Amino acid sequence: MIETLPLLTPDPERTRRTAARCRERLSRRSRRLVADGTRPDARYLAVERVLVGSLCVVYMAGVALLAIEVLIGR
Repeated sequence: MIETLPLLTPDPERTRRTAARCRERLSRRSRRLVADGTRPDARYLAVERVLVGSLCVVYMAGVALLAIEVLIGR
């Protein structure tokens, strides 16, 4: 059955277009930040890091709890 499935390979043209779009977007953003002369607010960055870190901790705690439940056979 698995022999009849087509082999999936990455499309090199799509990869090139996607990379070009990403480079262009990053370039535009960089030019805009330089032109504005603005920097991200340090407080905003700190809050963002705490929020993302907290979500990671909650997720990992959930994974650990699930692993413990599986191990003890609940």
